[in-house]
Amino acid sequence: MVAQADIEQFRQANSQLSALVRAELEAFFLSLDLSSPEVARDALLEFLPVLTEQYGAVAATLAADWYEELRGASGAIGRFSAVTAASVPAGAVEAKVRFLASHLWTPEPAAMLGGLLTAADKYVKQPGRDTIAKNAKREGVRYARVPQGSKTCAFCLLLASRDAVYHTKKAAGDLGRGVGDRFHGDCDCAVVPIRKASDYPADYLPDNYYALYKESRKQAGSGDIKDIAAKMRELYPDQITDGHTH
Repeated sequence: MVAQADIEQFRQANSQLSALVRAELEAFFLSLDLSSPEVARDALLEFLPVLTEQYGAVAATLAADWYEELRGASGAIGRFSAVTAASVPAGAVEAKVRFLASHLWTPEPAAMLGGLLTAADKYVKQPGRDTIAKNAKREGVRYARVPQGSKTCAFCLLLASRDAVYHTKKAAGDLGRGVGDRFHGDCDCAVVPIRKASDYPADYLPDNYYALYKESRKQAGSGDIKDIAAKMRELYPDQITDGHTH
């Protein structure tokens, strides 16, 4: 079994990394002259891709080390050493900066910071998640998205309901191709290799998640993940972090 303590240790390492990124980005943003929108935007276009590449490489290394540790703990013998995935492309980071930069031309330019922090968290953690998936694909190993804490958001619960899947097969089941590999900023879900049934973490309950998903999909009358998640927030407000009753 993959121990929850091991997952939590890995989560904390990533949380500490995210905190460093957040502090560095916030300090840089607060140093900008927001009265000059073009200058501030261009500075962020130069700064954020470098920041996410540097810290993303660290996240990938942490994930590769963790993958090796879990493989050793399971008694498996790998043909290859774990490899790291690439950082999020600079072009994608720059596109996000340009999108959020619209705030700089408003009476509240500092409103851009919140979006930047959320995006940076996602971009820094993504190479670590991709590293687990990449190595699982190389070995033909299944992996699962395991929510952390007693509750998670509707989006993550939906994707966790897919159970452990083979990376080389259709990624998202009936949720749509590629959806299963999506993450949002400030997400602490863990991507956990599952080599055998006994590797399932004790608190990972995909059958329970899937039951909620099926009922939400039925009630929504739609196969669109956004519609299903919205219905789940309505039906099960006490079981997810972003539930609502209106």
